[in-house]
Amino acid sequence: MISLFNSINTEKEESNIRLFDSYQDFLAADPVPELEEAPESGEEKEDEAESWGALFNMEYQRKIQQAEDLLNAAREEAEVIRGEAFEKGEKEGYDAGYEAGRQQAYDDYMATYNKELNSLKQEIVTLVQDMGNKKDKVLEKYIDDLKDISLAVAEKIIHTSLKSSSEIIKRMIISSTEKLKKTSWVKIYIGKEEPGINIQGDAELIHELSKLSENVKIVVMEEESGTCIVELPNEIIDVSAGTQLENIRGILENARL
Repeated sequence: MISLFNSINTEKEESNIRLFDSYQDFLAADPVPELEEAPESGEEKEDEAESWGALFNMEYQRKIQQAEDLLNAAREEAEVIRGEAFEKGEKEGYDAGYEAGRQQAYDDYMATYNKELNSLKQEIVTLVQDMGNKKDKVLEKYIDDLKDISLAVAEKIIHTSLKSSSEIIKRMIISSTEKLKKTSWVKIYIGKEEPGINIQGDAELIHELSKLSENVKIVVMEEESGTCIVELPNEIIDVSAGTQLENIRGILENARL
């Protein structure tokens, strides 16, 4: 790139012709020393004037060309600078515009995302509430049937267990008496025993009851299996399976599922 401030070196001509930067320099230059030869004729002076005019014109044209070259170089340099400035400004503008656009797009997306997320949360809350209400309605509609089914299943299990093992009655008796204080006598009434079950001869049961009283009597009644009533001097405790099922039924009737 050619700068306006660069100096231009010119070559010296072999003919010792002086170069001038301007017409004023040309005029201010020292006069050419006169030759010691005899005075020239008028024709020779005219030829010399023409020679000086041609030299001046040549120097003048050279300076004009030099000025045009400098001007063209300045224009080219200015065009390059302008192009670089334009590209720089365009890039900076593009980067700034891109960042602003990206931020705006992100903000718009987050606003939409948060709006949809809040809407979805509300829909979930509403759905859970609706499901809870529907569940309550279904339970209210079938609650009595569910209670009856639960009791029927429990009763069936208890009766089946009573028929298969004397352990149930034994555990019922021990559970109802283990926390009682020692007393003078105890009577225990049980339902009729199934074949192969002899609770009166159960050594473990007799040992546990001896902790309550030395006078223990077990009475087998004609009641259904699962009957178990403990009689003490001051109270009667009914732990029969049927009684326990009725207690469970009462609890279910008062319970809100």
